[in-house]
Amino acid sequence: MSYVHHSNLSMANAEADELTERYALWKMPAIVEPLRPDDRISIDCRCRSVRTKPHEAVRYTAWQSHCRSGMKLIANTPPDLVVLFLQSSGALELDDGRERHFLTSATGFVAPMPRIETLVFHENRSHLAIAWQKSMLVGVLSELIDAPVTGDLEITGKLDLTTPHGSRIAMLSRLIWDYLDTNAGDSFSPAAPDLLVRALMLLVLQNVPHNYHERLTGPVSPAIPRKLKRAIEYMHANAASPMTVSEIAREAGTTVRSLQTAFQQFKDMTPSDYLRAIRLEGVRKALLSGRDVLSIADIARNWGFLHMGRFAAIYHQSFGEMPSETMRRQGRSN
Repeated sequence: MSYVHHSNLSMANAEADELTERYALWKMPAIVEPLRPDDRISIDCRCRSVRTKPHEAVRYTAWQSHCRSGMKLIANTPPDLVVLFLQSSGALELDDGRERHFLTSATGFVAPMPRIETLVFHENRSHLAIAWQKSMLVGVLSELIDAPVTGDLEITGKLDLTTPHGSRIAMLSRLIWDYLDTNAGDSFSPAAPDLLVRALMLLVLQNVPHNYHERLTGPVSPAIPRKLKRAIEYMHANAASPMTVSEIAREAGTTVRSLQTAFQQFKDMTPSDYLRAIRLEGVRKALLSGRDVLSIADIARNWGFLHMGRFAAIYHQSFGEMPSETMRRQGRSN
C-alpha cells in the first residue's frame, strides 16, 4: 500500500520573502525573487507525492504550476530526485550550473534536482513536473543493461516533445498526473502509478543523454583479447574467493598494467570494478532465486563481501534498492 499526499499552494500579490517561507514549509527550500524589483508574485501550484509509508521519504512526486507573474527560484538543498519538466504555456529558463536552458511548450528537460541552480518563471507560465528518487532510475537502468550500475548515473538534457518519443513521454507524464490527482487521500493501490512511472523512467533513459547511454544503444563490442577473456573466466570461477589484480594478471598470463588497459578499453572499468560487479550480480541472483535459506549477511559473505555496511551501500548504488528490498520482493524475510 502507498500513500498519496496532496498539497496546494495558492498566493496572490505575495511578497518574495513570504513566498520563500511558504516554499520551505511546502515542497522544497528555495529563495524566491521577483523578476523586477518590488514586484508582487501570484502563483498557483498543486503537488501530489507518493510515499510507501506516511512519514517516509517521497518515492515520486508530480506537480502542476501556473505563475501569473514572473519570478526566480534559487535552489537551496533540493532533494535527491531526478525531475522532468514539461512546459504547457509560456517560457521557463533553467540554469544547471553548466548551461542555461530556455524551455517552451515544445521542449522538455530532465536533470537531477541538486544540479539545478536557478529557475526563472516568466509571466503566465504553466508547467507539469514529474520527479522520482534517483535510486529508482538506477534500478531501471540496472535491469536494462543487465548489470550493476558501478558508477554515478549522470543524466541531464532536453527533450524535443514534437518527436514521437517526446510526445509519448509528455502523454505518459500527463497520465501519471491525472491518476495521482484523482486518487486523493490516504492509501491506494500503487501498482498502476508505479508501472506508469517505471515506463516513464525507461523512456527517459532511452531518450535523454547520460553516461550509460552507449550501453543501451551502442554497437556490439569487438571480440575481446584472449588474455582478457582468460582473466574474466578466472574471476567468474573464483569470484567468492579473495583475489588481487596481480593474481588475476598472473593467471591470465599478462602484466597488471596490460590487464588494466584491456579492461578499460573493452569493459570501460577497472578489473576491481568488474570483479565487484560479478559478486554483486551473484548476491542479487541468490536473493531473487527464493531458494537460498541463508541470511543476507551470509549470502554477501559467500560472495566475498565482508563489511556489511559498505556492501549495503554499494548494492543500493548499483541496483537502486537495498538487499532487504530485493529479498522482500520474493516474499522472504531475513
